[in-house]
Amino acid sequence: MATEKTRTAGGKERRRTTKTSDTVALQIVHDIMERGLVAGDRLPSEAMMLEEYRVSRGSLREALRLLEAQGLISLKPGPGGGPIVGVAESENLSRTSSLYFHLGGMTYAELFATQEELEPILARLAAQNPQREVVMAPYLEGYQIPHGGPEYHTGTRNFHADIRNLANNKVLAIYAAAVTHLISTDILAVMEPVDLYGQIIDEHGTLARLIYEGKAAEAEICMREHFQSQHEYVMSRWPSRLAELVEWR
Repeated sequence: MATEKTRTAGGKERRRTTKTSDTVALQIVHDIMERGLVAGDRLPSEAMMLEEYRVSRGSLREALRLLEAQGLISLKPGPGGGPIVGVAESENLSRTSSLYFHLGGMTYAELFATQEELEPILARLAAQNPQREVVMAPYLEGYQIPHGGPEYHTGTRNFHADIRNLANNKVLAIYAAAVTHLISTDILAVMEPVDLYGQIIDEHGTLARLIYEGKAAEAEICMREHFQSQHEYVMSRWPSRLAELVEWR
């Protein structure tokens, strides 16, 4: 066990016990970053980790399971297997967040409200990025995607991912993507706004133009209205779902 000093509201110090497995998990993450490891790279063997971190086999395995649960590593079984570096992506964050949302009594209606706040901010920031013309150009004249099917879903995901990247704020971007992933998998996968597909594609063109032209305030408003119309569509057809707690995936 390790201890950390924290301060209470009155300024007094107190000690918080940290599990050995938590400390090892943190060190593994630090080592992944310091060594420049990327997704798919192998981590040292269990024997090498036991020697390097000087902990029990139980604590090491608990640390690895903790990281696996977060999607930050995968554990490949069998000969030649072992821990593999994963990806710090929004899908993993959404899965972890869904547990906290569920235990915190948070509903899908609140997820919708959060999306309506985060995505417009990202649109405004994207419109201030000097690289906006290069990134948004493909979404202007001549851009077409089918009104439904895999190409539609891939196209819409890529469009919003490009805007989040343009915003140049990775914290906001990954939170927005995590919220959107939960909405897409838990709500839209069942209640798709089919009647709005054409409108959504047209609105993407309008958003692309506003961001391309650097009209930050207009882009923010347009993005909010873009999601509000989709939320209203779902709320009018499936109101009971929005009152439900976010499910832990």
